[in-house]
Amino acid sequence: MPTLDEFLEEATAFLAFNADPKGDGPFAWGDGSDSVAIFAHKTPEDERSEGAEAQAWRTTVFDAGFGWISGPAQYGGRELPSSYEQAWQALMGRYDVPSTMPFGIGLGMIAPTILAHGTDVAKQRYLRAMYRGDVIACQLFSEPGAGSDLASVQTRAERDGDEWIVTGQKVWTSGAQYADIGEIICRTDPDAPKHKGLTGFVIDMRAPGVEVRPLRQMTGGASFNEVFFTEVRVPDDHRLGGVNGGWTVALTTLMS
Repeated sequence: MPTLDEFLEEATAFLAFNADPKGDGPFAWGDGSDSVAIFAHKTPEDERSEGAEAQAWRTTVFDAGFGWISGPAQYGGRELPSSYEQAWQALMGRYDVPSTMPFGIGLGMIAPTILAHGTDVAKQRYLRAMYRGDVIACQLFSEPGAGSDLASVQTRAERDGDEWIVTGQKVWTSGAQYADIGEIICRTDPDAPKHKGLTGFVIDMRAPGVEVRPLRQMTGGASFNEVFFTEVRVPDDHRLGGVNGGWTVALTTLMS
């Protein structure tokens, strides 16, 4: 294992070759953009362009060994201490690099959940791909009648052999319009107490029966979506945790 100083020397060389340092000019009142919008108004073309730039940067970073510094080696990580990850983030903050916002929810919340609760199939298929930027994930929790009360979700998942059939609706889903997969919490036992009848899954956002509809904001943009699922088939090897153990899965996601 390299020392932290050796790691930082390696990281600095990589960043110096692939990015420009941020300017260190003095702060001046009135300089910069006048925009105060919380949610940007981006066209689909803007999103595609920014997404391609973000993906290219994540791929470059990952292939150089900085994409998942503390992650398990079997999924593409380097198994270095979390302090190395923190040092990398601080160092990268000094350079002008592309935004990787499209990957924020997936890497910050969903990848840790797959690592903790996913099957070997799901871990092998998605973890390396997510950290490399090949797969974007979204979080499918809230519903029209279940926002702050997550345990009240009514989207159903019914077992059919080695698959589950998902039917229902989610809402306020950031990034659903460009996500490849989503983490979804479904009701699998309607007769159980509401916290006890939930199960989590990784769902293919391009599968037949998935429909994403943008929610237009008064500012003109569409940062959120409602997503409809009509008899979407999900393999059981994409289940997260045990059947009816979805509340624990959801807590892992939210605590991440």
